Amino acid sequence: HVPAQWARTTCFILIAVMNLSAWIDLEGLVGEIPLIVTQAPEGWALPSAASLCLSVANIAPIIIVLLRWRQGNRFSEIPYIYLIIVVGLLSCCVLAFTWQRTIFLFGRERSVWFFGSFFTLSMLDCSSSLVFFDYMKLFRDHYLTAVFLGEGLTGIIPMFLLLAQGVGGEATCVLTTNGTSLEPIYSEPRFSVKIYILLLGCVIAASLISFILLRWTNIIALADAVQPVIHQTEELATDTDPNENRLMVSVIEPPESKSRPQMTRRVFIFLLLINTINSTILFGGLPSLSTYALLPYGQ
Repeated sequence: HVPAQWARTTCFILIAVMNLSAWIDLEGLVGEIPLIVTQAPEGWALPSAASLCLSVANIAPIIIVLLRWRQGNRFSEIPYIYLIIVVGLLSCCVLAFTWQRTIFLFGRERSVWFFGSFFTLSMLDCSSSLVFFDYMKLFRDHYLTAVFLGEGLTGIIPMFLLLAQGVGGEATCVLTTNGTSLEPIYSEPRFSVKIYILLLGCVIAASLISFILLRWTNIIALADAVQPVIHQTEELATDTDPNENRLMVSVIEPPESKSRPQMTRRVFIFLLLINTINSTILFGGLPSLSTYALLPYGQ
């Protein structure tokens, strides 16, 4: 026998950990770019190119919306959640061992492996919120707090990893061998970029385990976490007595809740516009600027 409170707490934690895979890989990579630019052939053009990859990756949510519209009631978000988490984990593993590799393309060396993995992770992360929230419609409303907690930690966990990794990338100017010019020598962090990315992969692996536990154990039933719905069954008696030919209706009513004011269409459009502007700045502009802001934090 499992206490109900323990089951609810466990379910809450599993949902929060599952949602860590939503943005933690991309948030972590953006914070690590100041260490990558010193070894990438693109140099300081790398963050702008990464921002372009992130913008183009928004095609993935559009594809999912079209699939949902096309499939209708047959659409299931479960395969997409597995796809997002598993492919994200594999992309982190590939990136950890190939981010330094370059390919000669269009007349110069280019970080094709890095941009390929970054684009893949961008597509997955841009789709994650859309798919994860679709899955959360099955749960009671207060479990949305776990979703926001998990997504909030996707920025905090990489920050602590960056602090543990140390400054790294701090430039010290020294004279060249001929003594006519200066060249930057960058300091080494406490652990490498590969270890950092693998640590992010471990968090995504924990998210996969959490989702599997939610799907294949009875923790959701023990926590009574499923949103109750009105369920009606009809049964017509076959007896010849007219008094017994009645409609049998059993109704499971949802818990009583206070009436909530409805949002007007004007307010909805206004909030949608604000969210669009915020997303444009957050995902369209800041990734290319954050590298310049993050590099000097320890200098």
